[in-house]
This record gives sequence, structure tokens and C-alpha cells, in this order.
Amino acid sequence: MGDAATQKAKPIIVAVAYPAFGHNSGMIHISSHLVKRGFKVYFVSGSDFEGPIKESGAEYIENTFNFVTAEWLEVFLKSTPTGFSLLKATLEKVRDENPGRQVIIFHEAMASSVLPYYYGAPLPKGYDQLPKMINFHTTINFEQSRDVFPIGPALPPASSDKERVIVKEMWDALISKSTALNDYANNIYKTLGATKDVTDFYFDRLMNIGEVTLLPYSPSLEFPRSDLNPKINFIGTLPVKPIRPDLVYPLWWAEIEANARLPVASTDRKKVVFVTQGTVTVDYTDLLIPTLHALASSSDLIVIATLGSRGKTLPDDVQVGANVRVLDYFSYDAVLQKADVFVSNAGFGSYLHGVVHGVPMVLAGTKLDKADVSARAEYCGIAIDLKTQKPTQEALAEAVDKVLREPKYKLRSTEIKKENEALDALGTIEKIILSYAE
Repeated sequence: MGDAATQKAKPIIVAVAYPAFGHNSGMIHISSHLVKRGFKVYFVSGSDFEGPIKESGAEYIENTFNFVTAEWLEVFLKSTPTGFSLLKATLEKVRDENPGRQVIIFHEAMASSVLPYYYGAPLPKGYDQLPKMINFHTTINFEQSRDVFPIGPALPPASSDKERVIVKEMWDALISKSTALNDYANNIYKTLGATKDVTDFYFDRLMNIGEVTLLPYSPSLEFPRSDLNPKINFIGTLPVKPIRPDLVYPLWWAEIEANARLPVASTDRKKVVFVTQGTVTVDYTDLLIPTLHALASSSDLIVIATLGSRGKTLPDDVQVGANVRVLDYFSYDAVLQKADVFVSNAGFGSYLHGVVHGVPMVLAGTKLDKADVSARAEYCGIAIDLKTQKPTQEALAEAVDKVLREPKYKLRSTEIKKENEALDALGTIEKIILSYAE
């Protein structure tokens, strides 16, 4: 009887995510957990994610906005009219189908679908106030701070008052240039019924949506802040999902399994290096091909490369060493379970895969937030940051060798893995949702 009452009391979840892979994978993982725990979930996102969302048990609502990779911040604002209208319609649908039930919005921070409500846009029909909201942020904390520099230069946190003066100057300069962005947002929001002007800093607003902002990693993976926003909650990385039983392994995978069964101290056991260029910013000449060439002559290594998209192949003129195994598209988790080093362009999703498996990394990426992700990983002690988009073969070979040779990288990666597991991300999310249940 008590269980039935608890089930009845659980709020309905309306999840919304920006329609791009890195913004959806964690949200879908969470959706699956919540459905299994007895929550009803409606999920608004792009058609690329319809299958996984339905598989999670959520009711899918299509967002027709097409992801593009132009001016990245502008893209998120451009998605607002479509996302706002769909969220509004979904909230009204939920109210019609579930009269009297509490609704909680589970909002991926960059979805931008709720922001017009903060500037006076009329509420959905059936609501006298905006539902409680949990904000899920899929990258680093980019809110203003007296200790941490703005996103871009990827500088370590300030360690003196002199450096904090420089931090403030850089934030002031950035914010002074944000008026054009605010004007752009105002023009969009006013078409959606907003009555107040956007005057606050856009990044700060994104980190302050709803009651709480969840960061899916442990505090050690962020730069320390003496002025951390109390709304921020570090929940740890999401746990590794089981490998799909229908995963098709390459014929050579038996070699990887046999190598993994050898004693760690065996001279016959080869170290496994996993390299990927990611799935969004994909130019194999930046990182992937240089890594394959840099490690081609290392007979004590097995190098596994994934190309990030089904059906992809390396250019015909690219020759790889006998120690290289190339896949078009494959489970990161399956490879990382066997890997000793992960070479990546520091896309945040890939980065967290490395963290959750306790695999030390070599990172090389400067686009979008990648330089700042890399800087935090090196500061934490789990990676070497090559501080470039196009590392040389020599730099790559040296960095991989250093990570393999110096035990501190693996020890720290294992420590951080355990720190994140202890935070119990999925259990924490459920507790936070229920703390707002009425």
C-alpha cells in the first residue's frame, strides 16, 4: 500500500534537450533510469534520438530544429522558437492528460526552451506558475567567477590577488561585448511573448535555470571556485551502461580479449591506445591520423581508432601500421574497458567516457569548449593537454609514452573514477527530483 502511494506521488517529468548528440546521451540515460523507477517521462528532442528515447521508455515529442555547427552560441539561441513552442505544447498536453499531477521539467541547459519564461513570456495553459525545474548541464561550469577565467583562453584558476584582478578584467571585457548577443536574444524572446529585456550575462543565466543545476562529474574535475554558485550540484559521472548484447565485434577483437587476459606484468601484454576524433568536429588530419602515424612503429602497442560515423573510412592514401585497428563506429565503453590510454579531441562526452573508465588521457582540441575541458583534465592530473588542435606526431608519441611510463596518471584516473562512482549520479538525481515533489 505504501509503495502504491509513493508511485502515485511521483511527479511527471518533462525532459527537453538540445537536438545534438552530446546534449542527449546523458539525458536519455537518466530517462531510462527514471522510467524504471516508476516515473512517467515525456522527452522533447530531435528525430536522431527518437529510437533511443523510445527505447528508454519515455514518450517522444519531436523537435524539428536542425543542428548546425556555425556560430555555436547563436545556434542555441536560434533553436529557441522551435524548442519553446514544443515545450509549451508538451506542458499543455501533459496537463490535459494528467490533471492534478505535479510536473517537473528536466532541462538540458543548452536547450534554451524555457528562457523566454524568465523574461515574461506567458505561461502554458493550465499553469499558474512555471513548474519546478532541474537544469542538467553537459559541459564545464562557465559561470562568472572571481577565480576562474572566461571560457576560451583555457588558463588555470587564479592563485593570487594579482591574477584575480586579471580575471575580473577579462570578465568585464567579455560582458561589455555581450550587448549584441542580448539584443539578438531580445529580438527572439519578444516574438515569443517576453515582456522584459535580457540584461544579464547569457552564460550566467544558463547556469541558473530552475531550482538546481546538475554537473555530471565530481568537483575535482572542475577548477576550484571560492564563489561557487550554491545552485550547483556535482552529481558525479553517469554510470557505464551495459554493453548491448547485439553489439557486433570486429573479427580481430579476439586478439584484444586475449591480450587483456595476460598478466599485467607480462612482457607479452601490449598496451592498448584508443584514439577518436569525436563525432561533431571531425577532421581526421587534426588528431586521428597523426596519432596513427606517431604510434605506427610501436610494436608493444595496439592502437584502436574509431572514425565516429557508420560507413566512414580513412582516405585511400592513408597508410597505417600493422599495430593499428580501425573501426567506423563502435562502442566507446567496449574499447575503454581494454584501453590503457585514451587520445581524444576533448569533446565533453568522450572525456567523461575516459573518466568513468579510469583511463588516463592525451587531449588535443581547441574548438568550442575543448581547450577548457583539456585544461581542467590536466589540472586534475588525469590527462596531458597538448594545447593545440593539430598536434605533431612527435608531441603525440611523447605524450602517450609519458602517460604509459608514469604511474601517476593511471593512479589519479582510478582515484577520480572512484570519486565519481561514490557520488551515485542516478540515485542523486532521483533524490533531488523527489525533494521537489509536492
